[in-house]
Amino acid sequence: MNKLTRVFVCALLSLLSMTGLAQRPANTIDAYATFSEMYANAPVGGCGCFWMSGGVGGLSVPVWGNFSAVVEVGGNITDHIPGFNTGLSLFYGMGGLRLRVANHTRFQPFGQALFGGVHGFDGYFPAPVGKLPTSYDTSYAYTLGGGVDIAVSKHVWIRAVQADYFYSELRNLRENRQNQVRLGAGVLFRGGRK
Repeated sequence: MNKLTRVFVCALLSLLSMTGLAQRPANTIDAYATFSEMYANAPVGGCGCFWMSGGVGGLSVPVWGNFSAVVEVGGNITDHIPGFNTGLSLFYGMGGLRLRVANHTRFQPFGQALFGGVHGFDGYFPAPVGKLPTSYDTSYAYTLGGGVDIAVSKHVWIRAVQADYFYSELRNLRENRQNQVRLGAGVLFRGGRK
């Protein structure tokens, strides 16, 4: 288990212990839309780092206590990767679990783990020996992260910040792995409890 995964597991266990102190579940049926920026690097192993702009939309439904099932789709794009004469677009869909920390304030933190896939296109993806490179690739992906939502009214909340580690395995010139950071903020519409 790598260091980042251990840190996330410890944080998740800490949040679980805090939920025992809560008097009522923090979960509702939620729909959200966020603006997101993804921090990536090229070339592989170096840091001609660049930002990709995009957005994420999702839905969460309570499943047990303070846990919700989450489904989200999103995408990020850049017109120019430093050192390459190409851009890059990503489209991803994921599902997983979110844990909300119940409290009696307007601020509600959460942590989540989502798993799914990512499709990269309008870019350059090298091929194994004997095959031609392509402008697209698809791979497994996951995110680990969390954030804080702030109540504006009973049904409208602001997602003040969300930060996620975003891992994917699209083809590149070395190791076929991407370790990225995704930051976002947006709006959340909260319904009733399931």
